[in-house]
Amino acid sequence: MYEYTTIIELSSIALLLFTAALVTARREEYAWIPALLFLLPDLYVSGNYIMYPALIDSVAAINIITLMLVKGSQYRGMDYALVSFMGLITSYALYVPLSIGDAYFILLLGLFMLVSVPVYFIIQLGGTKENLSAAVKAITALVIATVLYFTGATILFFALINQLGGLALLGYTLLIMGMMLEVGAAPLHLWVPDAFTAGNPYAVSVIASIAKFVPFIVTLKIVYPLLTAMGPTETYIVVWETALLAAFSMLLGNIGAITAKEPARVLAYSTIANMGYIMSALTIFFVEGVSELALAYALIGLLTQLLVNGAGKIGLFSIIGNEKGSRWSYILAYSFIGVPPLLGFWSKLFIVLGLIYAGPLLWWLAVLLVINSVISVPYYVRLSKSLSGTGSSGVGLLVVVLASIVMLVGLAIPIPLAMINSVHALLAYIVPTP
Repeated sequence: MYEYTTIIELSSIALLLFTAALVTARREEYAWIPALLFLLPDLYVSGNYIMYPALIDSVAAINIITLMLVKGSQYRGMDYALVSFMGLITSYALYVPLSIGDAYFILLLGLFMLVSVPVYFIIQLGGTKENLSAAVKAITALVIATVLYFTGATILFFALINQLGGLALLGYTLLIMGMMLEVGAAPLHLWVPDAFTAGNPYAVSVIASIAKFVPFIVTLKIVYPLLTAMGPTETYIVVWETALLAAFSMLLGNIGAITAKEPARVLAYSTIANMGYIMSALTIFFVEGVSELALAYALIGLLTQLLVNGAGKIGLFSIIGNEKGSRWSYILAYSFIGVPPLLGFWSKLFIVLGLIYAGPLLWWLAVLLVINSVISVPYYVRLSKSLSGTGSSGVGLLVVVLASIVMLVGLAIPIPLAMINSVHALLAYIVPTP
């Protein structure tokens, strides 16, 4: 797969050069073309692996189309390229060969930074004074997140090399806090409701979708190989710490969404809850002696829930942005609930199965995830009704339809089954399989 990562590197360089040329020639309105085209080379991969870059590319491509709806973008041209670049980096992070060492460690931290920095610009798009105030708050939080993440990762790496168990726990705590602040998981979520409510809905849809993948992937790739150097006590603490934080984010997100009235604020708390679901899948990887079957379900659940969260937020925020409503809101909202056989049902099912196969230690978290899915029903039903209508048209309608099609993938039962079959091959790029 080294050739594959080289292809992504060359695509990224070509994307930036073509975009720079268009901006220099004052033809930035056409920058969406190279942004879409240079996503395609990351599909140059064997059949066992193609599904996941294809799904990631679908989210990035819909994001790029969504940005066409931002009026008065101060970064027109560059905004398309940034989203495309984030999509390429996401595929790169997923398939970079697993290793342990200084170079690998530095590369992963670099990938984290390469996805974090574009958010600083995207969150400002279509800015009003209110929007920019919320953007400054979000950027400040994201900068602190990066500092926490880098500091924690460095301490963790140093501590485990020198077999310092207590210091390793401190490093992991700082790292997981940085990741949670980056993705907006509770209790480090305070920037999310304001940014999602005050920000331009189309720009927010990018922050709520493609930007969420890499923090989880990089965290998994940094922490999992290092766990082998931890003692059983430290590993046990890591599992409980992560599980409790996941549970708290689920509960607080869903309770906040139930009490919120404004659709954008409901989606902000929905994102917080979804980050809790994804952290539940992340927890499975840290259980000592966990089976490969549990790891496979955890990985497919983590990636699919990120996809569901991304496609759903793109579609629903686009409906909010056009202010005309759409009947497609029902498909998007019901997939978030987990209504079978929409894709949201499969993602939660995979996570629950992973938690069950991980052993009795995490069964309580599986039950809590199901309970939280039930808690979410009233506000998603309310949200779908408030955003329903027939007024969407043009590019806005196209975005909503494409996002809904992603959710409808679950209807084609062979696709989720193919995801299960292909995830075992992908697992070798995430964790060293037994």
